[in-house]
Amino acid sequence: MIDPKEIIEKFTVEELCQTADSYFKAIPDPTPLMTKPFNTFIETPTMLQNMGLLLSGLHLAKTMTVLEFAAGTCWFSRYLNQAQCITISCDVSETALEIGKRLFKEHPTIGELVAEPRFLHFDGHKIDLPDESVDRILCHDGLHHVPNQETILAEFARVLKKGGIAGFCEPGENHSKSPASQYEMKHYNVLENDIFIADIFNLAQQHGFTDIKLKLLSDMEVSLTQHQLLIGRNKNPDILPHKVELEKGIIHHIAAVMTDKTIFFLYKGEFIPDSRSHVGLNYHLLTPEIVLSTKVNAQLSIPLEITNIGTTRWLNENIHDIGVVKIGSHLYDEAGNLIEFEFSRDRINQAIAPGEAFAQVIEVKFVQTGVFKLAIDLVSETVTWFELGGAKPLLLTIQVE
Repeated sequence: MIDPKEIIEKFTVEELCQTADSYFKAIPDPTPLMTKPFNTFIETPTMLQNMGLLLSGLHLAKTMTVLEFAAGTCWFSRYLNQAQCITISCDVSETALEIGKRLFKEHPTIGELVAEPRFLHFDGHKIDLPDESVDRILCHDGLHHVPNQETILAEFARVLKKGGIAGFCEPGENHSKSPASQYEMKHYNVLENDIFIADIFNLAQQHGFTDIKLKLLSDMEVSLTQHQLLIGRNKNPDILPHKVELEKGIIHHIAAVMTDKTIFFLYKGEFIPDSRSHVGLNYHLLTPEIVLSTKVNAQLSIPLEITNIGTTRWLNENIHDIGVVKIGSHLYDEAGNLIEFEFSRDRINQAIAPGEAFAQVIEVKFVQTGVFKLAIDLVSETVTWFELGGAKPLLLTIQVE
């Protein structure tokens, strides 16, 4: 059995970087690597599950700058770019990055880009980016190849913004002992290290990370009877012991899976979401004056007092207005039938933190006479209207003469 420590002691960081590049150079046709995660049904289900858990735990949103470390052929970066993130694909292999550039060229993303993808060669020691310049870091199946993990974690902490998150999908504590890992280390001098979460977090804390969270992992299947038992549909007291036994089996399964694979997230300070995400958007909205009537085609001024009672910071500027919060309204007739969903829009002059209140006057104009209902709501541009997440719009009845 080859101990991964032998690889670390035998080869320099530069030599292992060269090994990685040689691996990609030796591939006669990189097409299968470019088609990930749909290259083979052996890997596809697991890779898609990993992707979903990483995307969820990273709390990603449009226009975030994401550094993908150990990006390889950059297939994950391409999907992030499609989701309107600003991507920086970083790898020690220049050959892999060239394949990534080819992937983006031959399979461009659909629709308008918020920024062109960047490709960054890594020398094994220092990431060529300014301090606190990225919102998120993604490392999919790459950290266990790194011989100088403390150096890399320190670099992650340096380039990550305050409140940022670094997400990892890695093998577990026995990775180096698997036949595939032993083969790679023996024949290709590739480092296939084991991942010990407690050790990684200890190193990460020394360089500015403050918290760690892990996803529970399972691909277990249950029968309909077991499902009904788990969610409490079957309340027969005689089967309670079966439920206890089932729950124990699930916990045992999760523990076994998480021994061989880990998906974890390192936090640099307190994570405060902003309005580029739909989560946590809520307000309290009122008007100090009751508006009852106006003239047709006249500007109607409506004073508002608005409080951010959600958990999300409201942005007032961003690329293409993505995630920018504005005051909007929906127009209904007297009976409550929708006439125009996007009736008005007004900008907010400053970013609004959770708990902060402000006053603003909006103006609307009616082009027909009659009685109308005006629902004043907030919208996070290209993300969602607050009402769709449960917020309660201010409803006014207006007589237009």
